[in-house]
Amino acid sequence: IYPAREAPIDGVTSQLIFDKVTIENKTMCSKEGLIDLLKEKKREVVVTIGAGDIETLLPSLEQLYSDK
Repeated sequence: IYPAREAPIDGVTSQLIFDKVTIENKTMCSKEGLIDLLKEKKREVVVTIGAGDIETLLPSLEQLYSDK
């Protein structure tokens, strides 16, 4: 985990940030596994955190959540 176009910050990981989120009902998954996870059980709130190409998920998320 690191700011865009910068070197990784030693000791900062996805798991570290996930563990700091205090909500009880939370799930962490890879970017590649997100759509399949949401197809199994749609969530009312989906939060993505990332830099770089995280926006590549938006068309799939939009399609998944626009299907009635």
